[in-house]
Order: sequence, then C-alpha cells, then structure tokens
Amino acid sequence: MDGDRILDARKIAIIIYFTDKIFLQETLESLQTLNVPEKFFVDILPVQGEEKFRAYNFAMKESDAKYKIYLDENVSILRKNILSEIISVFQSDDKIGIVSTSGAIQLSTHGIALTSAKRCGKIFLGAEKNLQDFGDDKNSLQEVEVVDDFFLATQYDFDWREDLKNFSLAAQCLNFQREGLKSIVIKQKKTYIWYRQNNFSVDEQAQKIFLEEYKNIFPLVSIIIPTFNRAKYFQLALESALNQTYRNFEIFITDNSTEDDTENLMQDYLQKFSNIKYFRHKKFTANDNWNFARQYNNPNAEFVNWLMDDDLFYPQKLEKMIEIFRNNPEVSLVTSVRDTIDELGNITGKLWTYQRPELLNHDCKVKGELAGKLTFVTGLNYIGEPTTPLIRKKFLRDNDLCWSDDETGFFALVDLSTWLQLLSQGDMFYFANDSLSAFRKHSKQVTNLDGNRAIFDVSWAKMISTAWNKKIFLKSEKEVRESILQWIHTVTMVLLKAHDAGQHDEVIITLEKTLIAMAQALNNGYKFELPARYYGEKTKHGRIS
Repeated sequence: MDGDRILDARKIAIIIYFTDKIFLQETLESLQTLNVPEKFFVDILPVQGEEKFRAYNFAMKESDAKYKIYLDENVSILRKNILSEIISVFQSDDKIGIVSTSGAIQLSTHGIALTSAKRCGKIFLGAEKNLQDFGDDKNSLQEVEVVDDFFLATQYDFDWREDLKNFSLAAQCLNFQREGLKSIVIKQKKTYIWYRQNNFSVDEQAQKIFLEEYKNIFPLVSIIIPTFNRAKYFQLALESALNQTYRNFEIFITDNSTEDDTENLMQDYLQKFSNIKYFRHKKFTANDNWNFARQYNNPNAEFVNWLMDDDLFYPQKLEKMIEIFRNNPEVSLVTSVRDTIDELGNITGKLWTYQRPELLNHDCKVKGELAGKLTFVTGLNYIGEPTTPLIRKKFLRDNDLCWSDDETGFFALVDLSTWLQLLSQGDMFYFANDSLSAFRKHSKQVTNLDGNRAIFDVSWAKMISTAWNKKIFLKSEKEVRESILQWIHTVTMVLLKAHDAGQHDEVIITLEKTLIAMAQALNNGYKFELPARYYGEKTKHGRIS
C-alpha cells in the first residue's frame, strides 16, 4: 500500500500502457475532451515495456498523484465529466479503493470477470461499438468483486501482481478487499467507455496460479472417498480430485482395506497436500467404513461430493457445478451425464443418454418435484451414482444421507435415496452433454456381485412406498400405479434371470415377497406392507458401493 509516501490529493495520473503508437494516439485524443475538476491537475503517463503490470508498477511508483487511472491502449473515454464523478465517489467514502465502469458482482469460478454470470455496468466493444449492457443496480454505485481490465481508477497504491498477466487486475481487486476496501462500478445513463478491440485471451498458467492463490473467495467443497483394497483405482480417483480446476476443496478418505497398499501410497500425498484427511480402520466392516464416511461434517464446507474409489472426476467438474450453485441458490443438487469406462480407463459409453426423459436432452434447471418424479416414472437413477452429483449440504437431513429414518445405517440405494431427499428441498440442474465424471464398470464392482440387483430392487420398492406415503413426487393414484407397474416389470425380469441361473437364496426370496406386496398394493388402496429387507452378508465384508 502507500506506506510512508506522501501523495498529492489534488493530482490525477492517467497511466496508459501501450504497445502501438497509433492505438495510443486514439486514446490520447479522447483524453483531450475531458473536463478537469477545479483545482486538480492531470498527468498523462504513457508507459510501455514487455510486461503490462510491471509498467503499471513503475508508473505508479513514479507518480505522486493520489488518484490514478489505468487505461488500456485501446480505450477511448466518452464521458467528459468522468474525472469529476470519480473524484466525487472517492471523496464520499474512504473505503472505496477502486472505481470502474463495468465488472463482476460475483466472480465466476474460472476467474474471468468479463464472462462472469453476475455483472453490472456498460461498455462499447469492438470497432462497431457493440453495446454490452450488463445492467445497473438501482443505486448509483454497485459494489463488485472484480472490475474489468479496460478502465479503473484507484485512490490507494497497491503493487500489481506482475506474474498473473491478465489475472493481475482480479488479484488487485481482491487484495484491496483484504484491506477492507471496496471496488465500485458507477451507474451510467450513457456508456462512458469504448474498448475499440473485441479480442481477449486467457493465460492458462496465470489463471491456474490465480485460482490457487485466491481459492478462498469461493465456497469450500468436501470430497469424500471411502476405499477398500483398490490401491490402483483409488490413486487414479484421488489424482482426479486433486487435478480439479476449482481449487477450494478438501479430501476426506476413510480406508478399511485389509491390505496396506493404499496406506503406503498415501504417505507421499499427506506430506504434499495439507487439504487431505486420511483414516485407516483395518477392523471396519464395509458398513462401518461407509457410516464413518457419511458422518464426516466440516461446518466450513458448503458442498459435498462423494467420489467412489474406482471412479474419476473430470478436471472441470467442480468448477462448472459450483458456478451453477452460486448463481442459483434454490438448487440443491447439480448433476450431469457421465462416461462409463472399463478396467483400463477406456471410455465405453455414456449414462443414460439413450433412455433419459426428453426434458433432459439439453442443459436445464428442473423443479425438484418434477426431477424426483422422473426417477419413479423411468425407473432409472438418471441423476447418477455417488460420484456424479455435487450437493448443497444444507438440504440434507441433519447432514446425513438418505431420505427417511428407516434408511439409516445400510441402505442399498443410498445415493438415489439421498438425491430424493435433496429434490424434496430444492431444484436440480442437469448438464446434458458435458460428461463431468466417469463411472468405472469392472468385474469386482458391487453392482456385478451376485444378488445385488435384487437388493437394489427391494430398496427401490421402499422408496416408492416412501414417496407415496409422504405424497412427495408420487401424489396421485395414477402416478403411484405407473411407478409400481414399472417396478413390477423390471423385477419380473430380474427374477426370471435368477430362476434361469438356479439362484433362490434369501435375497431372491425377499425380492419375491416384495413383489407380492407391491402387487397387493395395486388392489388395496396403495397401502404398502413390505417385508423386512434382507441384505445377506453384504455388510460384513469389503464394501457396499
């Protein structure tokens, strides 16, 4: 900041970084029309060099002006009294550090102000003077998180980040905020600024550094990974979480492996990453491990994403999903289409693009009640496995998974049950075309174990019963009847397949009893009297999901 420097409160420095003298001349001509406030002096300081923000730092430190305006060489100022208005804004509040004509009220998760969803202000862009009107607040001043890189004025001096290139201005605004100073966009009846170019570039390395260093301006996400004897797949899953473009996350790992491979490989990660929490419980059953994971609750984390140890996140998963949440407070769950991959990580398809409701053929926000109803109508978990959605924690039941009290502990469809709980509280956003995660299909996953399909169908019947009894998602007799018939059709195929395979264990017997109870519900006023669910030995061994 200014430190011991004595700055002249009656002086304005206009600092213009230029690379082309013709562009500079157009900017200088626009400055000649400006009205200078009474008793103020204006210094115009064109600067050049290889690095824009190094040049800004040099000019800033050379000038003793209290008020400094930083201009791109392609900017023309159209408002004659802009200097008086800026000085008036600064003098009205010594907590205002930066003034501009456009900016991001809320910076996007990718860190680019110009393409953020919540913006304000006006500007002309390009040679054709295309008006970009982002809207103005009712007040004359709108506080923003980051202003645009075309024009800004300051009344305090902070060193510019020379290493962040076109993210240096965003960092400057956030550094002002750290000192308790505000960035403001002024209200304009007519547009004050014309940026004569319409081309923008992003330095990806600078963007990566910026998002890492300023990650705390975004909400914290808890990534929860339960794992069991899958060190190879687990490491791939962990790396996919660490490689997120969105950086404000923590990783909670609970490991009930009987082998030591996972614990051994974790040692290097724990030394390198302070945001990883790892717990080893050799004597935990699968149910113990699952419940330990689901009980984790960091009160500072607003969002949670599970990551199964054989699945993968794609790099932009959290970035894209958090952006939706930040601009849609009523959304409780964000999900997407996902890739299927094989043992080697080769993409083998997408889920469930060929069976999903037509409504979900494009990116969309769906009312929670309708989104939940679609699962019962289709008989599909189109929302996804635990890895797929990102969820807003405040819509959970006391920060626990599942939808109703009798689903606690072990519940075979804990993922879908949780999605229904969230959809009973808020809306869903669905990415229809961008696969943001990968679901691995392999011989040892739980869905391929003998009897597990029958267990899932028993749990599905329970959710139909819950939906009808609560009159959530299934409100009319037509809706519940359609859902029951859909379930009966699916389960009949499962039982026929089990019969052909000679399978008739306790799990299949439970499914048969459930089928009878569901059929009876069709003729007794939809009163569900389901048998006790039986899971066999599933909770006594390795994993349940």
